[in-house]
Amino acid sequence: MNEAAAGKGFSMNTLEIRNLTVEYTSDDETVHAVNGVDLVIPSGKTLGLVGETGAGKTTTALAVLNLIPEPQGRILSGEVLLEGENVLAMSEKQLHTVRGDRVAMIFQDPMTSLNPIQTVGEQIAEGIRLHRKVDAKEAMRQAIDMLDTVGIPGDRALEYPHQFSGGMKQRVVIAIALACRPDLLIADEPTTALDVTIQAQVLKLIGELREKQQMSLLMITHDLGIVAEVCDEVAIMYAGRIMEQGTLADIFDNVRHPYTRGLFDSLPDIENRRAELKPIKGLMPDPTNLPSGCPFHPRCDYARPECSQALPETRRLSDTHIVRCHLYNEAACDMLGVKADG
Repeated sequence: MNEAAAGKGFSMNTLEIRNLTVEYTSDDETVHAVNGVDLVIPSGKTLGLVGETGAGKTTTALAVLNLIPEPQGRILSGEVLLEGENVLAMSEKQLHTVRGDRVAMIFQDPMTSLNPIQTVGEQIAEGIRLHRKVDAKEAMRQAIDMLDTVGIPGDRALEYPHQFSGGMKQRVVIAIALACRPDLLIADEPTTALDVTIQAQVLKLIGELREKQQMSLLMITHDLGIVAEVCDEVAIMYAGRIMEQGTLADIFDNVRHPYTRGLFDSLPDIENRRAELKPIKGLMPDPTNLPSGCPFHPRCDYARPECSQALPETRRLSDTHIVRCHLYNEAACDMLGVKADG
């Protein structure tokens, strides 16, 4: 936790998102990107936000930084509390002090995240100078130290992005994000453009640095294998809503929501290579025309009449496990012997 946060009183949760709703509008349609999302990341923990492309994961991350592009994008409701402070109520001056310092983000594609006409050392030093108020020489010294930290020789600080491989570029992006030791790191599909071997190296590096710097991590991904490797808790997102959330054990060993089950069933079985994959039928709904009721009901094998008529409430199955599904109404929860508070 940085000194500024310490001075304001420490919260047990690094991040709390409450009833976040975000939409994008054009001339003739409205994209309902995020629809009443609630998320919590305790101090020092890693939350995996999982879902298909178009689920609303990146929009949620951008809202944490109050970076929803205007005027097309609008945050209609909600709070984003960073150690108790509402980011959405901050002035632009306050946001400049938060972004890159208390919260940092690793974007999907390192190829487009780096400035091609600046050396990598200059790009790391830029954030350090902005937030740490040090001179250019000291900022470059710290930038070189950060390159060493992410496994790149410091003497490469004077080189340009085109002189680095894809994996090395992603390490530079990580160095930029971590240069000011943020309380919260957001990693948005950080290994998408990398081959499998480099993916493993980058994930290991992120995990080691998270542990070393004692920061919280929001890992956005569609890959359950990545979640199993680096996350403490998991939130499953679909059509802008959290459908199931729990600890790693809750989700991997006690999956409840039909959509979450579909994600697992669509994975290859390495123990039985002859087993057929079971893809989820249909496609993600059009975010400009979401289905009535539960947004997953058109693709769900367990859909009942009420699924198309009413949005299910969020049910708490245990102290750590919640699900949004009509299969877990009060009667069903009573039969299972689990909690049924919404």
